[in-house]
Amino acid sequence: MPSFEIPDIPPKAQLKQETENNQTVSTGAVTFTVTNKTGQGLSGRVTIEPQGEAKAEWFSVDGESERQFAAGGTHTFTVRIKTPPAATAGTYSLKVRAVAINDPDNDFAESPVVVFDIAAPPVVDTKKKKLPWWIFVAIGGGVAVVAGVVVAVILFTGGGGTKVPNVVDLPFTEAEQQLTAAKFTVVQDNDADSDKAPGTVTGQDPGADTEADEGAQVTLRVAQGVEVLNVVGQPFAAAENALRLGHGFKVERVVGQAGGKAPETVVGQVPLPPERAARGGTVKLTVDPGVAVPNMPIPTTQQTAVNTLQGAGLGVRITGRCQVSGIVDEVIDISPARGAFVAKGATVDLIIRVRSTIGSCFIIPPIFLKPTDRFVFRPVTQ
Repeated sequence: MPSFEIPDIPPKAQLKQETENNQTVSTGAVTFTVTNKTGQGLSGRVTIEPQGEAKAEWFSVDGESERQFAAGGTHTFTVRIKTPPAATAGTYSLKVRAVAINDPDNDFAESPVVVFDIAAPPVVDTKKKKLPWWIFVAIGGGVAVVAGVVVAVILFTGGGGTKVPNVVDLPFTEAEQQLTAAKFTVVQDNDADSDKAPGTVTGQDPGADTEADEGAQVTLRVAQGVEVLNVVGQPFAAAENALRLGHGFKVERVVGQAGGKAPETVVGQVPLPPERAARGGTVKLTVDPGVAVPNMPIPTTQQTAVNTLQGAGLGVRITGRCQVSGIVDEVIDISPARGAFVAKGATVDLIIRVRSTIGSCFIIPPIFLKPTDRFVFRPVTQ
């Protein structure tokens, strides 16, 4: 039985074409999780298993590929795909494998196959418009005639080109649609230094309003953003610190619903890897607020205290404390203290008064109640 488990991941990774050093490469990513199914901590490592004609050098794993897993713990891994310009267009695939360091040959789990397509590089039409035949006839008539004809062509046809629209600051997909509609060929060039949101056009060549022939190539510089750490499951303070120190992200705290995690545990994140964010941009972290221990009066009756705590979604443990005076079975203390925040479903201790006499005290066994258990108080004869 493998110690690790890899849940189902998307069966296909989407790649996009980018330009590096005037050559076209394809890039993409796929994210998967590995869970330690055992009840003890383990050291695990992930490896990428290229399938068919795929090459190992096309793939890399973000962060450390070897990590320490707590009992029942989960780690998220992102596999980056980057194919070279010489890669043949077609469909390729890969799998990922998680192995236990202490027994890699026998203790491992594999993911389903993930496929991806490498598209053929865009074809750029380099053909120029042919000059009308009468231009050449005019040439034979002399320089003056040629000059007159050229002036006429410019005046009546506007030079024969189409103005390139201004697409700077638009999302790449919208910019590409505009340029394609204007019958230009679009090539993407990465802009890793921009502080704009990922996917935003930061520059274009030729520039806006420049006239160019139909089918001409327009290169768009596109902001890539920076990688964001996955901080889901961490305490908010630690997660905020990691994001601020990493790339200077601003952190927005969003209060979610109490779901059973420790108060202030991060349960959601936007953006979440493999998505990227603008350098210095905002990352939204949703936290589990937990629930507050009700501020009930103490002392009180057991029935009142149990009803109040169960109504707040909390469990109860009833224990006794010996006292020489006071009402027997009355709630005299509560832990954690009233107003403290705890995980939804957590157990709160109710301490009741047990009458003591000289040299003796009636000890009661603890009583455990889930939030949904029915409780009817029956006095104990002491």
